[in-house]
This record gives sequence, C-alpha cells and structure tokens, in this order.
Amino acid sequence: MEHQLRELGQKILAHKYELARKIDEVRKEYGETVTKPSEQILQIRGDLFRYFGEALYQKIEEVEPHFIAWGKRSGELAVQYEVPLDAALKSTRFFRVVLWDFIRNEIHNESFSVETVLKAASIIDPLLDETVHAFSVAYVENNNRVLGLAREAIEELSVPVVRLTRTVAVLPLVGTIDTHRSKLIMETSLQKCTELQVEHLFIDLSGVPVIDTMVAHNLFKVINSLQLLGVQVTLSGMRPELAQTVVSLGISFKGISIAGNLYQELETMGIAQQTI
Repeated sequence: MEHQLRELGQKILAHKYELARKIDEVRKEYGETVTKPSEQILQIRGDLFRYFGEALYQKIEEVEPHFIAWGKRSGELAVQYEVPLDAALKSTRFFRVVLWDFIRNEIHNESFSVETVLKAASIIDPLLDETVHAFSVAYVENNNRVLGLAREAIEELSVPVVRLTRTVAVLPLVGTIDTHRSKLIMETSLQKCTELQVEHLFIDLSGVPVIDTMVAHNLFKVINSLQLLGVQVTLSGMRPELAQTVVSLGISFKGISIAGNLYQELETMGIAQQTI
C-alpha cells in the first residue's frame, strides 16, 4: 500500500498544473462565469495540489504546516482582491472535485487497491478541511483589520478640528454622539487644540440630531477637559428643536458659552472674513 500511495502522490505532483487548470473547467460545469486565470493563481493552485501529492507519502506532521500556510496566504489574498467569503469558500469544493476525479481515473487505469484509496481519503479530506479552516480564520482576521483601518479613517474625519485663525478653531459635529464617539471627540480635540495652539474652540452642533442627558454629560466632559488646557469653548448651532429637548430634559448649560449662530458669532469677533 505504501508503494501505491507514493506512486499516486507522484502522479498528482506530475499533473499539478494540469489539475490547477482543470478547476476552471469544473467551475464552468457548475454554471460559473470563468475568466482566464493568471499565472499567480495557477501557481497557488498548483502548490496546493503539490502538497496533496506529497502528503500521500510523507509524514503528516511534515506536510501539515504547508496546508495551513497555504490557507492563510489565500485568505489574505482573497481579502486583498475583495473576494466575498462565501464565494471564496465555495471555490474550495472544486479542489476536492478535481483531485478525486483525477484519483478515480488513476485507480481505474492502474488498479490501485481499495485499501490505498481509503488511506488516500483519510489523508486528503482532513487536510483539505484544515486548509479551509486556516483560510477562513485568515480571511476574517484580515477583513477585520481592513475594516478597522477604514473605521479609524472615518472616525478621524468625523472629528475635524478646523483652524479659522491662528488661535481660533471650530469642531463641527455631525451625527449621533455615543459613548465611543464622545471619547474620540475628547481625545482628538485635546490633541488637535494642543498641536494647533488653539485658544478658542467653537463646537458646532448644527449636525447633531439629538441631545439627551448622556450626550450633554459627554459634552460637559469634553468642555471641562479643554478648559483645563486653557481653551475657551463656545457651543454653537443649537437648533430650536434641540433647545426644546434640552429644556424638557432639564439639562443645564449654565456657565458654558453658547452662540446661536457660528457665523454671526465670528462676525461679532471680527474674524468672519479673516484668513489664516
């Protein structure tokens, strides 16, 4: 049996690129739209078939790391090329179909024993399952990393401290202010005001849809922190409906500078037409 497994494994090795190209033929049979694969794709597929061939006559512990590494690398590439996870996982079955079609033909031509076939199955199928698992883990991890970078970029843009003059800046807030975002607002405003040497910061609320007790509390924390740095803070853009909500909830902004209209306030300060 060992001799037959080695012979079968070497046949897979000898036909690895033929098997790699065969995948697209099978995909067509399943009704998928197929484009000509790149040399890189054929190389990657061929590598996996090579590992399957070697697994039939080498120790599992020696070849298993190759399958895990292949799964991780393919998962990273799938994220890089924006391949949906369901489509990527679906394609793994084609490796199984192509490989077992090849083995079936070889068994027919070379009369391999039943024991050899069963042994090959006990080696190939678990390794393919492990490869798919490694692929899935790598895909999710890399996709989360990419989403995290995108989220950080969006969050950074959502808290823009814009300098109006050498010492005056505005922080226009848009959207809901939850606990996570209030923490981001505090961190960013403190950092930017220090970097820009801002002495007076306008926090414009024109784009904030709702102010409740939690939002007010978070704003107070931001304002108090900025004041500790010597930054004077003025709230602007308080729309009538927001003002009514604040009054109905009993929220007090006593002691906090409030301007109804940002432009009018800047004009009053004599800086509406200034440039940096």
